[in-house]
Amino acid sequence: MSNSVYVAVPVMVLATVLQTAVLPRIPLFGLTPQLPFLIVIAWALTRGPEEGAVWAFVAGFFMDLFSTAPMGTTSLAYITAVAVITWIQQALPPSHVVLPVIFTILATLITLFVSLLFLRLFGYQTTISAVASLAPISLLHGGLILPIYWLTHLINRTVRPHPVQI
Repeated sequence: MSNSVYVAVPVMVLATVLQTAVLPRIPLFGLTPQLPFLIVIAWALTRGPEEGAVWAFVAGFFMDLFSTAPMGTTSLAYITAVAVITWIQQALPPSHVVLPVIFTILATLITLFVSLLFLRLFGYQTTISAVASLAPISLLHGGLILPIYWLTHLINRTVRPHPVQI
């Protein structure tokens, strides 16, 4: 694993501030996308499960700082989603268009399900509207992942170019 945690912290601080201060003011189709989560999924798909888990922990930590949920809930949900999608990704051939969308939809469903489960375990009330919002937010995230994924892929290729082989 590289020292990407040094990059993850400032990126996630910025993404979390944008998530909590700006994005709720400009909802898309009545929903607020989770920018830190999308960045985590894109980075995990680009760099693998180890770095994805580090970024998921950092993003979840900062999201929990701005949340009323118990500390660690978001981190656990993000790490669970990253573990599942990167495990599945290793078994499939690479794709830069279809699979990131499918993995993001799956990861969103996993994250929201795990979050709701932990909230129920800790005694927080969850409503049927929270469960009903799983499908629309998953589709929104699936639609928004490609530009973020392509940007992380471009950054990865720039930072770590493939060696030339003769």
